[in-house]
Amino acid sequence: MAVCFSLAKFANAATVPVHDPSVVIVYKDANGNSYPSNYATGSRTKYYYIFGTQVGAAYSRDMINWTAFTPSFSINGTTTNNYYQIVKSEADYAEHTTLDKVKENLWAPDVIYNKALGKWTMYFSLSGNEFKSSIILFTSSKIEGPYEKVGSVVHGGFTNSTTSIGRTDYAKMTGTSTVDDRYLDNSGKWDNTYAVSCIDPSVLYDETGKLWLVYGSWSGGIFLLKLNEQTGLRDYSYNYGLGNSPVWNGNRLRFDPYMGVHIAGGYYVSGEGPYIRYLKDANGIGYYYMFISMGFYSPEGGYTMRVFRSSTIDGQYTDVTGDNAVFDRYIFNYGNNTQYGMPIMQNYKYNWWNMASVSQGHNSVLSDEDGSAYIVYHTKFDNGTIWHNVEVHQIFFNENGWPLAAPFEYRVGFGLTKSKHSKEEITGRYSVITHNSVDYAKLKSNLEEEMYVNADGTLTGAYSGTWTYNFAFGKHYITLTTNAGTFKGVVCEQLMDGLSARTVAFTAMNSNNERCLWGYKRTNTATIATTNYRGESLIVGDRQYSLTWDDYNRFNKQSVSGDFEIEYLFDNYTQASENWHNWAIAIKTSSETWHLRADAWSVGTFTGATVNHTYTWEWSHFKDVYKNKKVRLKVSRIGTSINIFSYVDSVLVYSCTSANAPMNEVDVYLGGETCYLDVKKISVAQLGAREVVGTTNEDGTYTVPFNSVKGNTTSVSGDFELVYIFNNYHNPVSIDYWDNYILRAISGSSTMLIRADAYAMDVFGSLAYSYDWNWNNFVSIMTGGHVELRISRSGSTILYKAIITSRDGDVYNYQVIQTGAPRTPMSFGFTGEESMQDFFVVEKISSEGSDIVTGKTKSQNILSATNVYSFEKVLYVNAADSGELEIYNVEGKSFGRIKYNKGLNQIYSLSEGFYLIGGIKIIIF
Repeated sequence: MAVCFSLAKFANAATVPVHDPSVVIVYKDANGNSYPSNYATGSRTKYYYIFGTQVGAAYSRDMINWTAFTPSFSINGTTTNNYYQIVKSEADYAEHTTLDKVKENLWAPDVIYNKALGKWTMYFSLSGNEFKSSIILFTSSKIEGPYEKVGSVVHGGFTNSTTSIGRTDYAKMTGTSTVDDRYLDNSGKWDNTYAVSCIDPSVLYDETGKLWLVYGSWSGGIFLLKLNEQTGLRDYSYNYGLGNSPVWNGNRLRFDPYMGVHIAGGYYVSGEGPYIRYLKDANGIGYYYMFISMGFYSPEGGYTMRVFRSSTIDGQYTDVTGDNAVFDRYIFNYGNNTQYGMPIMQNYKYNWWNMASVSQGHNSVLSDEDGSAYIVYHTKFDNGTIWHNVEVHQIFFNENGWPLAAPFEYRVGFGLTKSKHSKEEITGRYSVITHNSVDYAKLKSNLEEEMYVNADGTLTGAYSGTWTYNFAFGKHYITLTTNAGTFKGVVCEQLMDGLSARTVAFTAMNSNNERCLWGYKRTNTATIATTNYRGESLIVGDRQYSLTWDDYNRFNKQSVSGDFEIEYLFDNYTQASENWHNWAIAIKTSSETWHLRADAWSVGTFTGATVNHTYTWEWSHFKDVYKNKKVRLKVSRIGTSINIFSYVDSVLVYSCTSANAPMNEVDVYLGGETCYLDVKKISVAQLGAREVVGTTNEDGTYTVPFNSVKGNTTSVSGDFELVYIFNNYHNPVSIDYWDNYILRAISGSSTMLIRADAYAMDVFGSLAYSYDWNWNNFVSIMTGGHVELRISRSGSTILYKAIITSRDGDVYNYQVIQTGAPRTPMSFGFTGEESMQDFFVVEKISSEGSDIVTGKTKSQNILSATNVYSFEKVLYVNAADSGELEIYNVEGKSFGRIKYNKGLNQIYSLSEGFYLIGGIKIIIF
């Protein structure tokens, strides 16, 4: 800990300047009373409080938006802010005799609820001249105060030359008032290479219910003291060492009779702000994790948070490579030396930031009731000032049980997802930041580099190697085996600081060289043109299987440029006489062709490119993999990587990557050899810059005025279907229903605005609304809600249908039916009010062909799949004869029948939902 200066003009929301923040969970009732837990009925409101140096403090409901306040103090029940009088005996000992001087040196408090006392206990350190420091206990029945002094817990800086409260306490503990020579240097003053600097307290109950104080800074190191659970003060009955003698482990001090258990540092090695919490990793294995900030606290001081752990509270604490947290000699352990303690992050800067985050440190750790954990710390910047603010990152554990900080600040609802990430979701172009040592004195920082996570399991770019992902029942482990070592971490969903764009990210560590690596998938908006081919309106090849492998004139051709995705859905008809009698993809530049067969074979590649494959089949059974099966095929180019994914019956069976592929315009051909493809859908997506409507402030709020920021528009004509997929961010400091997305429906010179809260302005035609939410929950539903909005026109009727998934996973439906709508060309786009929208997909859908194909025979190679099945919006009935089927909803109620003919029937009339048809559970989506 060290002196800081709080800048009041930055004291709003996430930028609250609380130096050395210590976090605690508080529940409050309607009368403002504060408790450590909720009431049985859940009637209390949960808050997070942080306390820091120079009486700084703040509270928050979400650890995002903080409100600053100053805790109050009292003397004999009378509230006062005369800090000198509040701690007069300790202030006189510290040689601070004015209110301002005392406040300036009140450093790094920790607040914990004492179960026996039934009060909030605050442990504050008063830093004094010549190490004459004290840790002082205050108590209060309310979290904000007033706090009344109870007494001092431990002292430093006392000598044999004068009588003092420190020397008196030493005598109470050791039985002698003569300070032993080991605490003193040759001049008789406090020896700061052995003796403790008595500041930076943190207090915790261990797993057996014992109460402990962790304290210390640089000097003799970090120590652990047993406290009396009934009083909160020192437990003088607890013995350390052999009588009044210290205990050594070689040259490492283990116990000191007065200072306690030596758990870190020594010999004036850097290290301060110790914080210990018992945490369980993803496998339920618990350790006491100790976080220490090493280096000097100023922006250029190389300040970093390091991590050690122990199976017992009193140590020994070791880092990920086994290095002991206690030193046996002086070592310069910061700057370029990050050997001791795993540095959880170091100076870094994202590309869109104006300033780098530097000198992160003096953290606390929160273990929330749901088992999640968070690191709460102050950070400074590379702008030449001493500005600082609080940041909160969620903590995840890799498969070895070591904590990792999420790459971006915590946001409610983001983190580890309940469902498994697909290979498609993880694959892509990433920006990565390696947390290396830098030239701290020149305020340098770690910057983004580019890395590709490829579908074939390889890595290219800043790191080369391979990657694997293991869902592991929600633990989301990822292993990156690279040319710089192996990084083990987790995959998480994150909201990017300052952009409010959702992305897939990872955080990982290389334990051998003690380096952390962060990565996030670069975001885009997919602008998609989709054509559904009904019946048999698009056949590639013919039923005589005459298609040859290089007959590109008979292949389906799509011309694309830049980053793109093409998705095909087709029935792959083949007699499978040979492995290569299946679908194929050819990608052509003006001079070269990469022809890829379904059996993982390339006929020609691009110059300088490398092609690798991964597949799930056994070659002895390969001919059955695609034979007369429904195939979903995706071709994706991101930068210099082309990834191909092949699914059979919705299961990924094959993926392939061409790394270092060309980036110029290409033609993509879908065809095959000795087969024919009954194509059902082709979607061509251009992957452009992420479209965001609205703006976000540094404090995580959205304050854009009504209809002042407008997004792109999409033009349509005739009967159409248009799909928008986006996240909606409601202003977190607002309770107004209308502070959400607004759809702009434009016809000629008229613009109708349809709000998310079932209200519209400048209406043309007539609107009818329906929704299934409870208005009491509406704001929380829309705060980070995932929205899929489908707009479709048939004649003069337009249907607006939104499926909204809240951050807690609940699904809501919102529908607007517009009658008397214009039949003329229209365009659609978005605006909002005190909100922001992050767009993932903008899709225009058209259809060709008729709904039902009938009369096929066995000789025509009818798909041999289940008689009744679905894929996306289509219900398939493969029947030997004509007939009817009863349709039931999920509650078992019949609501209709469908007629079908002999052969393969494709039925498009069912709306999205869950059905029971012919004894089969069917999902239409």
